[in-house]
Amino acid sequence: METSIWLLISVMVLAVLIILGAIRAPDAPGRKAFTLSILFALSWTAAVLARHSSSDLDFKIWACKFAWFGIIGTPLYWSLSFLTYARGRDVEKVWQLVAIGLISSTFGILALTNDWHSWMYIRLIDETTMLFEHGWLYPAAMIFAYSAMAIAFVLGLTLTIRARGIHRWQLWALLASAFFPLVGNVSYTAYGFTIFNDDPTPFIFAATGAFMLGAQLFGQLFVLPPIGRDAIFEVLPDPVIVLDAENRILELNPAASALPGMPRQAIGSSLSMQPEFRAILEAPASSEGERSELTLGGYGIFEISAHSLTPWGRRGGRMIVMRNISLRKAAEERMAALSRDLEARLHENVLLQTLLKEEASRDHLTGLYNRRHAQDILPALFQGNLARERVAVAVVDIDHFKLFNDRYGHQTGDTVLKLFAAMLTEDLGAQGQAFRWGGEEFLVILPDCTRTEALAHAARWQERLSATEIPGVTDLALTFSGGLFIALNDEVSMEEAVKAADTALYAAKAAGRNRMVTFGDYAGLQQPDKKSLALSR
Repeated sequence: METSIWLLISVMVLAVLIILGAIRAPDAPGRKAFTLSILFALSWTAAVLARHSSSDLDFKIWACKFAWFGIIGTPLYWSLSFLTYARGRDVEKVWQLVAIGLISSTFGILALTNDWHSWMYIRLIDETTMLFEHGWLYPAAMIFAYSAMAIAFVLGLTLTIRARGIHRWQLWALLASAFFPLVGNVSYTAYGFTIFNDDPTPFIFAATGAFMLGAQLFGQLFVLPPIGRDAIFEVLPDPVIVLDAENRILELNPAASALPGMPRQAIGSSLSMQPEFRAILEAPASSEGERSELTLGGYGIFEISAHSLTPWGRRGGRMIVMRNISLRKAAEERMAALSRDLEARLHENVLLQTLLKEEASRDHLTGLYNRRHAQDILPALFQGNLARERVAVAVVDIDHFKLFNDRYGHQTGDTVLKLFAAMLTEDLGAQGQAFRWGGEEFLVILPDCTRTEALAHAARWQERLSATEIPGVTDLALTFSGGLFIALNDEVSMEEAVKAADTALYAAKAAGRNRMVTFGDYAGLQQPDKKSLALSR
């Protein structure tokens, strides 16, 4: 079999494979028109194959006429497919497909009925190359088909250059699939160029068919169709307004058209003439899209970014992008309110914890700090880096306190405790601290205080107590007994110092009460036990 026939058969096989690939692809823009363009190219190739495989001159002439269905239909369907796919918006309309089919059928029928009118062919010139003298319809058909292809090429080339990534290669493949066969057809029609003594177009389809099959398999043609930028612009939920240097509206999307105060015929009008939008014009234009905020009455709060169009050849122009942040602002305000409420609650909790800690560390009756608090804070005064040079430690006990409770009741006993605590607090001021050590016993701490100074404090307490009158009490005087210990820097612990003062208190009670005894100073007094004397200085 001749080489030309093998090539034509290969074109038909490739065409079938391409059609199957296109049918199996998703319903992308341009897919139907592309499939029909391959089908019509297949009919064209079939006509050429029939002409090559027959020796009957009348059949060859009929095949030449039948090829006109494909000669017209192939470029028209390809043009529609390419432009639809490149724009990436809606799929081709049914009426467009039907209209091209009718136009192709009209030329095909006129070619088949050429014997009646001779509009397509006047006479056969060369039987070998099937070269005819053409009528007026032939150049009209060629001009019509070439014009459609040229328009598609020019428009599609712009879209191809603007495309990115895999979409650019898809569009280049579509351009190449029609460009090389078109060059071959023009060469045959205008200059008589032939391959195997025939129209080279179907043979060139063999090469471009393989190229298109690769685009389908590896370039995801019709599987990953491009989305037109104008389509994206239309569906953007954020208002977008494009302005020229005089703030006239060049373009806006539906979201911007719906803004309150936007003129019905917005394109061409000046945005500066609309009072609602004057604040937008104050947004600085930059390639980085600096952001500002604008409250548009009745429509919400917007974040405004202005992008300069100078890099795209529109000096002075800019694109305004408005993002409605009302919900975000409301959420931020709610979060701020919740944060303030949480902060207030935390503050309340801190105050409550402080109060609870304070209550836990104070005696509720006298208001003095209790024994637990003293054991927490006082050890640092005796040992370590914060230890004082000397600390006077006094343990004092109200004399005959049980008689106050037994004879006059616990309420009077509570009054005695409160009077004594108030007296200690008033006398000490900022010089020392008093703690309720337990029952009627009090611990007094005087940092940096000598024995003489501590005894002077005790003398004042005794003087004030002797002059204190307790309501309802006539036969009992308010006195106290106390033990004093002077702790020198880092020599004893708090526990040891309190124990020494307590030992001295025992000596004061043993000596008859109503006195302050210093630890180790037991001359004329009942002596404390030997273990206590080990702490003597």
